[in-house]
Amino acid sequence: MQNLRLLSCVMGLLLAPVLSVRAQNESPLNLVQKIVMPRVKGRLDHFGVDLKGRRLFVAALGEDQNTIEVIDLKSGKWISSIAGQSKPQGVFYSPTFNKLFVANGTDGTCKIFSGDTFKLVDTLPLGTDADHVGYDATTKILYVGFGDAKSGGLALIDTRSDKHIGDIKTDARAGGIKIEKSRPRTFVTLTGAANIGVVDLKQREQIAVWPTGVNSNVALALDEIHHRLFDGVRNPASLLVLDTESGKQVSQLEGVAGIDDLWYDAAHRRVYASGGRGFEVGFVYTYQQKDADHYELTGKVPTAPGAGTSFWSPELNRLYVAAPSNDKEGAAILVFEPQN
Repeated sequence: MQNLRLLSCVMGLLLAPVLSVRAQNESPLNLVQKIVMPRVKGRLDHFGVDLKGRRLFVAALGEDQNTIEVIDLKSGKWISSIAGQSKPQGVFYSPTFNKLFVANGTDGTCKIFSGDTFKLVDTLPLGTDADHVGYDATTKILYVGFGDAKSGGLALIDTRSDKHIGDIKTDARAGGIKIEKSRPRTFVTLTGAANIGVVDLKQREQIAVWPTGVNSNVALALDEIHHRLFDGVRNPASLLVLDTESGKQVSQLEGVAGIDDLWYDAAHRRVYASGGRGFEVGFVYTYQQKDADHYELTGKVPTAPGAGTSFWSPELNRLYVAAPSNDKEGAAILVFEPQN
């Protein structure tokens, strides 16, 4: 009996690495890199990317931080910090004009920086708590959500002239901005409302609201080919799937706690939901799209404490997750590669 126990123990030790490798290979996402950001404190928010220059930008909005952190993706290292922010949130880099646009919540502005020197070019007053951004590559207009639970809008910034050229009124602060390519329409979350807003960008007006039954819709992702809109709900934690032709809900699944960002990976037909703000452990939940109406939760990939925001780059085939500093580790960007 003792020999059998010894043999079992030895076999267990021999098989452990194999099982570990197998488990890692079976995960929908594989952690391939961790990029440390020295001396960065507090919460991290949204990302922007410079594909040609291989640079990643992330908003660091801690009270003692208020910076945009710059990562060189070629070397996998932090390279710079852009100060002078006021609760930076939404970030967009224009490759056409080599400029960085940052929505700042405290002073309600969009600050524009040179993409080479990171010097401030201009500051555009927008409105209360400027936050999420969405870019229309056809018109070169950047949309910035602002407002509160009582009223809000989308500020229109012409990235060619760096001018604030108008606003579109919405029922509440607009977030999660997802713009369709096939027609001039965008979908937005509405702070504190149990609805998703639908905005006509040509008419420049909110044209519909789609009831969701919950008032904590915080993140959206779009599958335009299959006419599906994904809604990340914080309370109760869930993922809703809506038909973009009718606004009707077609599916509902378990969601990640403390969700901040949501992405659709068309190449792998997956949805990535990152969450963890306020929690001891963060996760990326992965969902496999069987068809337009059927989805399966296929993975709960651990990230880091408090890691909520993320950025999916289909061009680089990478998911970047912002991991804030804690008592044990400094701030970092976790880089995941999808596994087939």
